Amino acid sequence: MKPDAILLFAHGSLLCGAGEALQAHAERLRTKGLAAKVEVGYLNYSEPLFGEVVARLAQEGVRRILVLPYFLVPGKFVKTDIPKALEEVKARYPEMEFVVAEPIGYDENLADALIASAFAAVGPEAWREDLERAARFCRASPDCPLYGTAKCPATSGVKQNG
Repeated sequence: MKPDAILLFAHGSLLCGAGEALQAHAERLRTKGLAAKVEVGYLNYSEPLFGEVVARLAQEGVRRILVLPYFLVPGKFVKTDIPKALEEVKARYPEMEFVVAEPIGYDENLADALIASAFAAVGPEAWREDLERAARFCRASPDCPLYGTAKCPATSGVKQNG
């Protein structure tokens, strides 16, 4: 049975914009038409939180959600935190059905992507591009690792204590 919604579920990050890659994956899934809705939800740090997304989907009449854990292996977040988050939303929305997929794990396509990345490797000096890209999604959060640095759009040019 086709789900009403697909929910990509990830840990979250304090770094503003860290979820943009996951949003891009969600957009790719939307174009495939696998479900009427494709959303992203986080365990913590990033927004929107998993429970907030489920609440919104429930208000929109969604009854069957396919949860896709955006994790490589079934570690603590998959084995402990996802079931806990599901338990909480199931208690609030008993009419909803949740199907949880396995974490990403091994996939030949992922292995091919890793190989391509390895052969296109650049030194750490180029890794700053990710931080610059993240800064474009600034939320002016003191928890963000860029906050108060020259790379932070919210605070650059503002003298910080310390």
